Amino acid sequence: MDRFVPALLLTGLLVVSACGGEEPQPIVVASGRISVTNMTDTAWTDVEVWLNDYYRGQAPALAVGQRLDMPIDRFVAGYGQRFNPKKQSPYGVQVNARGANGKPIRIIWGKARWR
Repeated sequence: MDRFVPALLLTGLLVVSACGGEEPQPIVVASGRISVTNMTDTAWTDVEVWLNDYYRGQAPALAVGQRLDMPIDRFVAGYGQRFNPKKQSPYGVQVNARGANGKPIRIIWGKARWR
């Protein structure tokens, strides 16, 4: 039993160190929400967040460092259908926006949008 203690301690240390140092991500999909954080050095306008290729959410602007937090059941398809998290899971998110300089910004999480 004594020989397993060092291995157990080493495993615990590796787990703690792996979980503690995660870098922030620009797109986070968790707990029925999609969070998009502007981690660039320019403000965004005309922000579109596409979920699973068909469902869209929008925001007029996102300042530097600001976070947009959207429940996934608020995303709407072209004919008004809402995303139903009980029937489907998020597999891809694409954020399109325009930077303050007018250049397009695109950030992708998961599977890229087909367009």
